[in-house]
Amino acid sequence: MHNFFEHQEQGNRQAIHVRDFMIPVAQASFSLPKSTLPHHMDSKEFSSACQDSNKLEKALMRSGQFRVNTNLPHHSSGTYSSFAIRKGEDSSALSIEKRYPSVVRYLRFTCLTVYRRLFTFIVFLNLIALYIVLHQKTIRLDTLATAASTNILVAIIVRQDFLINGIFRLAWLVPWRVPLAVRRWIAKCYCYGGIHSGASVTGTAWWIGYSITLTISMAKQGLYFLPLLMTTWTILATLALVIVFALPGFRKAHHNIFEFTHRFLGWASILLFWAQLLLVVNQTAPPAQPLKTLVYTPTFWNLTCITVLVVHPWLTLRTWVFYPTVLSHHAIRLHFSQPVHKFSCLSISSSPLKEWHPFATFPTPPTHTQTSHRETSLLISDAGDWTHALIRRAQTLTTRSPAHLSTHGALQPPELRLWVKRTPIPGVLSLTTLFPRVLLITTGSGIGPCLSSLLARPAAQFVRLVWSTRAPAATYGAALVAAVYDADPGALVVDSDAMGRPDLVRVGHALFRALRAEAVFVLSNERVTRRVVCGLRGRGVPAMGPVFDS
Repeated sequence: MHNFFEHQEQGNRQAIHVRDFMIPVAQASFSLPKSTLPHHMDSKEFSSACQDSNKLEKALMRSGQFRVNTNLPHHSSGTYSSFAIRKGEDSSALSIEKRYPSVVRYLRFTCLTVYRRLFTFIVFLNLIALYIVLHQKTIRLDTLATAASTNILVAIIVRQDFLINGIFRLAWLVPWRVPLAVRRWIAKCYCYGGIHSGASVTGTAWWIGYSITLTISMAKQGLYFLPLLMTTWTILATLALVIVFALPGFRKAHHNIFEFTHRFLGWASILLFWAQLLLVVNQTAPPAQPLKTLVYTPTFWNLTCITVLVVHPWLTLRTWVFYPTVLSHHAIRLHFSQPVHKFSCLSISSSPLKEWHPFATFPTPPTHTQTSHRETSLLISDAGDWTHALIRRAQTLTTRSPAHLSTHGALQPPELRLWVKRTPIPGVLSLTTLFPRVLLITTGSGIGPCLSSLLARPAAQFVRLVWSTRAPAATYGAALVAAVYDADPGALVVDSDAMGRPDLVRVGHALFRALRAEAVFVLSNERVTRRVVCGLRGRGVPAMGPVFDS
């Protein structure tokens, strides 16, 4: 068995051969038979190098001055790549020690994430508004109602597809000549969910104030209009339930309940808001001017906008035909012919009123296209009840209804019909376009969004992929693995069944320095994404990943 790292002295420079682990800095120094995966390494060697002691850093972290050694022989049959690094350089630049003290790391990367900063910013703005309201001579009920409805309107607007698309497309326009610090700041625009949650909570807080003030006012005047009081407090109870079921702990444990309550209780609260507004106008408007009073009420216009924004997406739902390819018992690939914008995440559902699931789309490479129908794909793995049922459905469909000849004589695969939202939105990986040199780290079916970024990246952009998954070819198919290597011939594909799970924080940190990347994007399940992103940020690496807030 060969050694994992082979050191070869060449004059005053040391060349490090990293066999099988394959961490290339450029395509010129890399050669890999595309029909095979880099799985020849013994799993103990891999685990030892990636997770134990300092073997990995000794190989990759001698210096920050990495470059390709073009003098090394090119081995077309080998499965290794070569680095040439200057000998004798200080290794402090690549130390894997955490850059910040534990307290600073906790505050900056856990407590004060961009998402939470946006949440705090919304709360701060509302505290200013509250200060102004409390220092008025009288606290007007219509002012409290307007504040509540305005916050709820903001919470709904920020989740609209048209606004999300606008935010991301503006970010894509930022050129690389803009200072790196500014581009990294702009790349955090995917944390817009902090505005949604902040406005939702503060809107509910304003409604608490409204409900209490209304009740006290009626008690002082001796007027008890029961329908108005009941409607007001029912709205409060509904909003409170929506927030409770959206808390991170409950949302993770009972995601289906979260979706159900967010949708149906949200709709119920809007209907109750309308009923409550009409009751208030009926009680307060002059006898001959109820319509004028309604039109001059700010809450009326807020509710009108809210209603339009909630109803409009449901008017654009369509059913699309998908052509499933069963990759394994764990994953399927869906092909469809409708055009979508690059970097799009398509939300699909088998029952629109129950649940929706977004999946990144990626163009099917021309060399792998078999029919005119297969222009774009999305990858689905078994990650829950809905995806499990869809995979079983696709397996049954392909078994019972094999491909048949169409009326035009072309081979027609089985069809699967699903509901879609006509306006796909981009995902966090679309923001890789902000940087000329990027490292992508993903696991499992996260390869789908990564392929989207790889296949649609700007021509001058360098992107290196790290993909850790169980049995890549057996799980996702040889065609998909070939597409990965077509998109990035230097991709590091780790078969976790054969090699064990790598320390992605250590690998990501090493490659970030070696490749001189400007940003790292991580896409995995929530636990792994948070661990890797926080681990890299704690070491001074600008890492980004989904916030999992919905």
